[in-house]
Amino acid sequence: MSRDRVDAVIVGAGASGGVVAHELAHAGLRVVLLERGPQLNVKDFQLHDEMISNSRGHLFPAFNGLDHRHPREFRHTSADSFQKIFPEDGYYPLLAAVVGGGQLFYGALMWRFLPIDFRAKSTYGTMEGSTLDDWPLTYDELEPFYDKAEYTLGVAGEDGDPFAGKRSRPFPLPPVDLQPGDLLVKKAAQKLGYQPFSVPLGIATQKFKDRNPCVRHPCCNGFICEIGAKSTMVTALLPSTLATGNCQLITEAVVKEVTTDRRGRPNGVSYFDKSGKLTNQPARLVILAASATETPRLLLNSRSRWFPKGMGNQHDWVGRNLMDHIGPSVVGLFNETTNDGIGPGPGIAIDDFYGKNPGFAGGGVIYSRTEALPIAFANVRPPGAPMWGKAHKQFQRDYFRRQVRLWVPGEARPKFENRVDVSPTVRDAWGIPVSRITHSLHPNDYQLYEFFRGKMAELLKEAGATEVISRPAGKGGVDAHQCGTCRLGNDPKTSVVNRYGQVHDVDNLFIVDGSLLVTAGGRNPALTIQALAFWASDYIVRQWKAGSWGGRKA
Repeated sequence: MSRDRVDAVIVGAGASGGVVAHELAHAGLRVVLLERGPQLNVKDFQLHDEMISNSRGHLFPAFNGLDHRHPREFRHTSADSFQKIFPEDGYYPLLAAVVGGGQLFYGALMWRFLPIDFRAKSTYGTMEGSTLDDWPLTYDELEPFYDKAEYTLGVAGEDGDPFAGKRSRPFPLPPVDLQPGDLLVKKAAQKLGYQPFSVPLGIATQKFKDRNPCVRHPCCNGFICEIGAKSTMVTALLPSTLATGNCQLITEAVVKEVTTDRRGRPNGVSYFDKSGKLTNQPARLVILAASATETPRLLLNSRSRWFPKGMGNQHDWVGRNLMDHIGPSVVGLFNETTNDGIGPGPGIAIDDFYGKNPGFAGGGVIYSRTEALPIAFANVRPPGAPMWGKAHKQFQRDYFRRQVRLWVPGEARPKFENRVDVSPTVRDAWGIPVSRITHSLHPNDYQLYEFFRGKMAELLKEAGATEVISRPAGKGGVDAHQCGTCRLGNDPKTSVVNRYGQVHDVDNLFIVDGSLLVTAGGRNPALTIQALAFWASDYIVRQWKAGSWGGRKA
């Protein structure tokens, strides 16, 4: 079955796909927005059930839970054999199949990357075993789109980071109030000579447009916000997008491939609809926003005589350079109450170790977060302590309200060998070859990890912690901050798309999700991904109005 042709079809109704749908629909383009999962509402969730809503791999129903229709394969290196994995298994990247994507449940951290992130190779130099490179755009070029994202979505923060790039305007919303543990960390950081500031959060801390302000509920990170205070594409963009009449949202649509016409030019996508029927959606523009693990899968599955190795993959860079953050965390135990039992969790940040550090390249922002829910804290134990029984329960009683966690989204090094490709043997429930993931850490990643473990332990002890608990680094694997598989670049031989997300040599095919990131940065990527989506949308609309792709000249 074939539908009527539209101006643009967007695959993925998450954080970035929602931005592009909003911008194109408001510019007058006719858009179809396809989402693999359903559109869910607050009533679809056990709102305050931590076992159901916030356990790893079991975020029902949006994160697939025990849904075995979407298997994958994983290995650490090419010397290993691939293992078939399902959503509840380890090494299965966290991927929300729902309108709004992972942002519907995220911890609401909305960081701008720092100027240094866009000049990584120039800053650190060439690194053996890494494809480290500079971005083809600068922080200053992206800054207006950071600003637009913050003011469109609603970001709360303060202008206290001395290492941040310039801003067009202050944050649109004041920061969230700090908890007792955050104040201890702030005081300790200042005593050690650091420059702490409040974490920027995508949360309405006061009335923002038509949205309610945050009520500080502890069921925040990993939960849908039941009052709509979280800044997501669903709360901030989708209603007005659909109200234009120019955008049709189609849910439970599993996209098989990007289709081509007789000359090899992309002309839409084919997808399985809710009933399982294969359907064709013709479009002048195809825009992929399916995630850094699903977008390369879709490109590699879009093979034809014009694209024998997959679309955009003439130089074997689609799926390469898969990254996630190196996430060391340290928990400090205190004699005094640190946790007042409310949300959202993140509090104080420190950027003093974000640039060049002795012995390794890269860095990351240290930030504090208190665990406001008991199960999230239950796996925090001193080495050798039992994970069950009377001693476990007593530890929970003693320290649940007397703990502070510090975490660093450490900047991983990109590696050509870390990749997403497609399985020759494993298919999903629709018969589509699934993603195969290969990922291991770079030696620099281990150095960064250990450096920050030490710095966070020092900071917590200065804050008064009687004991600190942390774990060594693992071998690799990606999770919620997956990025880098279709990187931006000026050279088609070492990148997949140009500086606007336009696939090299395929002018009507765009990518707008975390695949674009050249480096992972040392902070959560949501705001940067959305700023890039606004940046790409601006380019698309300008070109459309100039008559490109059959657009109507303004």
